[in-house]
Amino acid sequence: MSEFVTHNEAETEHVGRQLACGLAAGDVILLSGPLGAGKTALTRGLAAGLGCDATAVSSPTFTLIQE
Repeated sequence: MSEFVTHNEAETEHVGRQLACGLAAGDVILLSGPLGAGKTALTRGLAAGLGCDATAVSSPTFTLIQE
């Protein structure tokens, strides 16, 4: 298990891009944490690192609570 400490959204996305480089087909990543922990930012970085459109990544929790 690895631990990464980031201090802002840009750093969190950067870690996601770095992690994406080490992923292989079939790898599974579990993201767990409270609101505002950076799960969506990390996912945007992962998507960008995998060559996907990172702007399409949105927070499902935010969508659920948005009126």
